[in-house]
Amino acid sequence: MDPTRGDIHIDGPLSEIAIAYQNAEYIADRIAPLIPVNKQSDKYFIWAKGSWLRNSVERRAPGDTYPEGRLQISNDEYFCELYHQGFGMPDEDIKNQDEAVQLEITGAEWIADQFMLNREIKVAAAVFALSVWETDVVGGTGFIQWDDYDNSNPITDIDTGQETIAQSTGREGNTLVVNKQVFNTLKQHPVLLDLYKHTSAGILTAEQVRQALDVEKLIVGKSIQETSKEGAGTAARSYIWGKNALLIYVPPNPGLRIPSAAYVFTWKIDGTEFTAAITNSRQDDRDRDFLKGKHAFDPKIVGTDLGYFFSAAVS
Repeated sequence: MDPTRGDIHIDGPLSEIAIAYQNAEYIADRIAPLIPVNKQSDKYFIWAKGSWLRNSVERRAPGDTYPEGRLQISNDEYFCELYHQGFGMPDEDIKNQDEAVQLEITGAEWIADQFMLNREIKVAAAVFALSVWETDVVGGTGFIQWDDYDNSNPITDIDTGQETIAQSTGREGNTLVVNKQVFNTLKQHPVLLDLYKHTSAGILTAEQVRQALDVEKLIVGKSIQETSKEGAGTAARSYIWGKNALLIYVPPNPGLRIPSAAYVFTWKIDGTEFTAAITNSRQDDRDRDFLKGKHAFDPKIVGTDLGYFFSAAVS
């Protein structure tokens, strides 16, 4: 339901503040860097890794012809799905609002956050999944789940993932992505705690967990989504990122001929660099202003061999 006059007009001192609930941190863009594109769909090139990892240099006798190598290339394609969101502001509500409400600013922030939430959900669904990476292991069968403190060893599991990626690509996974529940398990894991037994006690920090697992970046997915329908009697919320872990390679600076586990292609539909353009238009026939935004993107795994997925890392 749209806010009523009672929702946006607060008597007395409370009119000085307005409170909004939103996720404190989204991580999708840190996992799959944004690649702005000029067309909704197109092809991108893929250079064969064997051409780069194979040594084709030969000795050459004086006057002899130069040996020639070959670069093999293929292609894949992306398609940016288009998403829309709007927010109506009737004249009566605009004139009646208290200063702290700031309908236009708050509405624009809400639309922008909706796009961020949507992208977080789509990226999580794309990368935190079985059968999309070259290597999947499942807790309980492929490795011992990390909340089995007596038998599991996350350090050796991550080492195995690093070796697997390195042997396939020549690069090590530099980023470990876990959800909040998995992180809570790791920060209390006896194997990790043992490394700091002379310097720390109890529970480890995120930086200590990162160092213990020997990864450049540790990213914790903490964002949640409301899964119940609007107006439902009971609210239902859940973590967007499931109880999994993903070891991937994320380039410091994405670009041409720069490998990455995943990219998000974002269509510059409005001709600008903004990933989501929000505008305010007038609807005289309804006596209101109308905020609207659109966003087009495609989360794409572009290096299946640059990821190692731990499904059901904890029970």
